Amino acid sequence: MAYERTKKSVPKRRLRIWLAGGGVLAVVAILVYVYGYRPAAENENIHVRFKEALLTEDIAFFEQTVEYANVPLTRAEAIRFVRWLNDEPALRGEAIAEVARDRQQTSDGEGLFRLTDTGEGRFGFADYQIELLPQRLTVTADRPLTNVWVDGTQAGRVEKTGDTVTIDRMPGRYDVKAVAVVGGETVVKEETVTLVEATELAFELEAETGETIAGQFDIERLELIAIEVEARTGHPLETMDGLMNKRESTVLEQLGEPSDQNGVWRYEGFDVTFENGRVNRIDIDLDKRPDDMVALLGEPEERIDTELGTEWRYDRSFIESIFTLFGLQTDKRFIERDGKLYVVIS
Repeated sequence: MAYERTKKSVPKRRLRIWLAGGGVLAVVAILVYVYGYRPAAENENIHVRFKEALLTEDIAFFEQTVEYANVPLTRAEAIRFVRWLNDEPALRGEAIAEVARDRQQTSDGEGLFRLTDTGEGRFGFADYQIELLPQRLTVTADRPLTNVWVDGTQAGRVEKTGDTVTIDRMPGRYDVKAVAVVGGETVVKEETVTLVEATELAFELEAETGETIAGQFDIERLELIAIEVEARTGHPLETMDGLMNKRESTVLEQLGEPSDQNGVWRYEGFDVTFENGRVNRIDIDLDKRPDDMVALLGEPEERIDTELGTEWRYDRSFIESIFTLFGLQTDKRFIERDGKLYVVIS
């Protein structure tokens, strides 16, 4: 009896082995399909994935699949790009149609995108990368020494009247600002542009001369500081104030890389000084002569020699003096040195 039971168990054991082996093969096949074959097939239909990711605001897709200047989009860039297109339904439709066209034929390098086959496709499918094509912005101004800012970052300078500043940016919507000194007054003109093709901007700042000169002596000291800080740095006064006592990483995040980090971080139009690893002073070049400042604010009440230069002291309100004394707000001083005037925030 025992011998017969042993004989009967052999086929059952083999059956279990075959079933287990078949199950393993099935699991492997499913995994290959889910994580290999299906993604490869979907990536070949890049135009479908692009449309779905755009409509659902799948930011991860744009981070992984879209590049500008051979560099993958950062999360901030991807969010900005997706929201811009979704805010402009007509442009969104054109973008979806362009990717679909480029999928069916060789991209001619025009428009907003270029599709490239990475050569890393599997199972006979192609693998595509989407490249955003740079769009050119050309800026002119009717004043020499006009600084051009794009989204809070200085992008160029019109040295002479009639000169042009050429700027390349990824497709999108940008705030462009032209800043110049006209008759001793800082004049700012702003335009919002949508870059989907080569675009030209011509700023006329001379037309503001009469208006700015007429109101020169009505401007207040703090109002002038706020205007000049934003004009020279591209950032509101509140942003620059907020950097005081912050570490280098915060400055990099807010202002970007400086042109020089040798002791003092130098940016276009201003310097940032650190002490013990934290910001303790910001010097902003007003790009004005002393007589320009007198035309704007009148003669100072007194001029005091300090270690930073000659301080021009104007009357302050009692509240401002108290707040500055107790460190509730930053101290802002006009300093003259080497024939130039600065706002020093400390």
